[in-house]
Amino acid sequence: MNIILVLSSITYALKAQELLKKEGIYASLTRSPAVKSVRGCGYGIMVPAHCEGRARHIMQTAGIKILGSVTE
Repeated sequence: MNIILVLSSITYALKAQELLKKEGIYASLTRSPAVKSVRGCGYGIMVPAHCEGRARHIMQTAGIKILGSVTE
């Protein structure tokens, strides 16, 4: 199972992806319908569910605001 963390822009999504990669967490960018249900024009970063807490911490520490999340 994967979790999509919804972000406000492609810039933040790319930054988050790079930060998570450096920490050993595989993350991919997405614009799935699930993201649109949380925010009409947001971008999502998909991470494995077991890494969600760590990924959130890394992103928030870096100043990346997470607008919401959905399970996929």
